[in-house]
Amino acid sequence: MSLQSWLKEPMSSSELLNRLRSRLEPMDAKADYIARHMPELARDTIANAELAYQGMIKLPGTGGVREFVGNPPCWLERRHNDNEYLWQLNRMNHWQDLLEAYSLTKEERYGRKVVDELLDWIQTVEITEDLLDRPLSYYSECHPLRALELGIRSYKTWPLVLEHLGHSELFTAEVLERYIAAVRMQMIILRKVSPQLWPNADHNHYLMECLGILTTSLYFPELKEAEEWKAFAIDGIEKCCMAQLTEDGGQIEGCPSYHNGCMFWFGLAVVLAKRFGFRFSEAYMERFRSNLDYSIYSLRPTGKCVPVGDSHANHLAVMGGVYGYFALDDSTWLGLAANLIDAAEVMREAGKHAWRALDVRQFAEDLRIVQDKPFQCDKRTTFWNRTLHQAIIRSGWDTEALSFLFTCRSPIQNFHAHIDLMSFDFTALGKDMVCDPGIFCYRDDEDRKQFKSSNYHSTLLIDERDHFEYRGSFHYGPQKNGEIYNVDNREFYQIASAYHLNYEPIVHHRHIALVDSRFIVVADRVEGLEGNNVQRYFHLDFTDVRECPGGVMAASDIANLAIYSSGLERPEFLPGRLSDTNDVARPATRVRFQGRYSGTAVMLTVLIPYQGEELPEVRIREAESGVFEFTHEERYRIAVYGKDMRIHK
Repeated sequence: MSLQSWLKEPMSSSELLNRLRSRLEPMDAKADYIARHMPELARDTIANAELAYQGMIKLPGTGGVREFVGNPPCWLERRHNDNEYLWQLNRMNHWQDLLEAYSLTKEERYGRKVVDELLDWIQTVEITEDLLDRPLSYYSECHPLRALELGIRSYKTWPLVLEHLGHSELFTAEVLERYIAAVRMQMIILRKVSPQLWPNADHNHYLMECLGILTTSLYFPELKEAEEWKAFAIDGIEKCCMAQLTEDGGQIEGCPSYHNGCMFWFGLAVVLAKRFGFRFSEAYMERFRSNLDYSIYSLRPTGKCVPVGDSHANHLAVMGGVYGYFALDDSTWLGLAANLIDAAEVMREAGKHAWRALDVRQFAEDLRIVQDKPFQCDKRTTFWNRTLHQAIIRSGWDTEALSFLFTCRSPIQNFHAHIDLMSFDFTALGKDMVCDPGIFCYRDDEDRKQFKSSNYHSTLLIDERDHFEYRGSFHYGPQKNGEIYNVDNREFYQIASAYHLNYEPIVHHRHIALVDSRFIVVADRVEGLEGNNVQRYFHLDFTDVRECPGGVMAASDIANLAIYSSGLERPEFLPGRLSDTNDVARPATRVRFQGRYSGTAVMLTVLIPYQGEELPEVRIREAESGVFEFTHEERYRIAVYGKDMRIHK
């Protein structure tokens, strides 16, 4: 089939190219402003482009470093036993640096490399109509035509080829024809399979796939399918908003990294609407606005998001803030993120999106204001998402604040969840202390199993068993009920309470409270024990960890942590690992308290952050069953019931 058969009305490829050029952003003007007013961004972009030009790219499986992927890339090669390597290579993310460097320098070799790789990919990855007859499962397999890659390429990287090269002699009418032939066929496939893969619109994949269809329809309204694609995509993105963004705030998967990604995707849809002259509904805009708060709540006081579930400990709250600004003309969330994140990191992360700003000059000016002027935060310090079953409690909104995220959701929403019922992540005094381990990788191997396992999280196990069965990287056995059922602010302490039934007939309740904005108390009540071994794990972001009278002390140059337990069990120290990004982990220490119990057992753990060499003086005494007296500067009386814990001074 030819170009003419795809268009609503006859026109030459040269005329179509001229029409396309009339819709493109003024990239020369943007490049000139960025080069003059954001020189650090320009330097970083050119340096990264030079590495990409050499074929040196960092991908999942490469161990956190760049490796040679071929020149042109070996698009069909799966390396390191990692599907994500092939999938992400075929998203062409490295093109962004090459294309931006071309606009900044006008060095033809950067643009030429992208065009050459585009044409090589089109020739290598055959896209024919008989692909429409493949079974639905084909579009979830490891190859360049997985549905998600069809979507990501078409909203994220391929349109950048048009924007940066569309006015140049590199992007000829012949290249345009080959581009349209490839992107049109990918959208025909995606339009058919995506709604079948995600009929409930409740996964981030569907959002990105709809965003790809929308973007293609806006860049090429001359295509016969464009109007239907646009209507379908807008409706799909609206459905994604209502299905994925919870009323309490937080994307339905409960992973802060994916939530921040969704703020980008939902916000980018609004940027496209502003640029191409249409609107999303008021309900969409209000739900998007309310969910921006979760980007701030899930941000540790130390400036990285809690990596619960399949998340990384990263600075992507900045990205959420950027797209809140782009979509709503409101810098609140960007400013709140900047309160907690180093200024250089804010500029680095925000700068990645400067090219998408409809007014790059205004964006750069507002970004400088955000950096120079701290934002006042009047948000509550107690957050409860009833859908995600997450509680986030903090002492304040400064970098020294005490803050924990507590989670208990069973059955899980999807397989990005980890086996981490009633686990928590704790930060205090500018130091990450008790940490969720993060993703590390998506590979179906022992690393994936370990990072997802219960004993790599800070929770309680029975007889060393996971809370439910791990069957593979994205596959679990059945799960029973578990939830956070209460979150409350009670004068001098804030508390969250949860239970789960995955060890039935044994029932586990856990209460965790931030007391006097100085320390946290964790109370575990386990019912129905019959001579079972009970393990309590704490995954510490410390390597200097020692036993002390009554518990454990962990030391660092920033701040220290003392852990005291009501039981007689001596602590055991096990190796741990914490991962902030793909394939990279740092050493950590897991502390395990272990004992054998029958009937009902109540265990109290007190975690006290402190600075200096003097260990806090602490005494825990069990006054009666389920009632403890705890002394640390003041005396507290703690009563643990099945569904509640009360603390009195």
